[in-house]
Amino acid sequence: MTYFLKALSLRERTRTMIRMQKQSMPQSMQELYVRARERVEAFVRRFLYFMYSGATYRLMLVFIVPYTAVSTCAVRYPFVGICYFAYHPVLWPSFMRVVAPLFLILLAIMGVWFTIAYPPQALIFLLLNGPAGLLSSALMVFHQACVIYGIVARTFFLKKALRNLFDMVLKLNGLEDLLANASVDFAEQVDAQFYTRVQQSVVYKLRARYRKFVLRMTSPYLLLKSLILLPIQFIPVFGPLIMALVNSVDHARAAHGRYFQLKGFTPRQTRVFTRRKFGGYWTFGAAAGVLETVPLIDMFFSFTNTTGAALWAVTMEKKERKKAARH
Repeated sequence: MTYFLKALSLRERTRTMIRMQKQSMPQSMQELYVRARERVEAFVRRFLYFMYSGATYRLMLVFIVPYTAVSTCAVRYPFVGICYFAYHPVLWPSFMRVVAPLFLILLAIMGVWFTIAYPPQALIFLLLNGPAGLLSSALMVFHQACVIYGIVARTFFLKKALRNLFDMVLKLNGLEDLLANASVDFAEQVDAQFYTRVQQSVVYKLRARYRKFVLRMTSPYLLLKSLILLPIQFIPVFGPLIMALVNSVDHARAAHGRYFQLKGFTPRQTRVFTRRKFGGYWTFGAAAGVLETVPLIDMFFSFTNTTGAALWAVTMEKKERKKAARH
């Protein structure tokens, strides 16, 4: 009891001292003190909420991942996409239009990379492994060229074709009304004269087409991530498989990017949506990523994976509409 009274009296003395100090401060100093205290309290609240929510989320993942993986059965959609794409010839033109350009790009990258990278690597492998090193170095350079080709093709040439394919699958499954929610580009919202001038601007074309690529390349986090993970991709056989598992959720989220755009989701809503179906997105991304590690035909699997992602979006959308109709 005595200890409690001493502690209470110490607390009261401290409060009185702080109150006297505040009263002796100028008005401006008191305002600064109050603002600083409010900021510190707000920071502490945000930090505690972040730690609590992060720990809770990680604990929930132990239960969410298996449940959502089984309930969505998303791992089957990359393989369903192959069958659906094969049995619907109306989808083939979206792939056939890009076959010739992609083949020429592949030949160009192969020629340039073999000219630059094969001689030094062949010399090293020849010294280490003897004559067999010529073949192993050729296989390694071929794999490296395929990795570079995949990065270039997906960054600059496949985006529009995959988006059109996604929309076509939605139309074939009776979701034309969802396409009406597509966001309008900035250039379509301005007057006709300015729109014509913007269309003819080479700078605008380059900016509109490669803006996201430039932002990715200049982001410190993504740049550091690329520097760490990119060398893993060049490891034959196992490197692409490791990358497919590491980037599985991001890969699946990118495959559903068009669906999120049509739904009008904000970035925060997209993160919440993917977290609720984390297991499904992880299994879908892993299966799709493994298929896209097959050399030479990986671009074909990019189209079939997009088809599978669209079919998964159709399933989710129809379930959501049925649930809304019941209520």
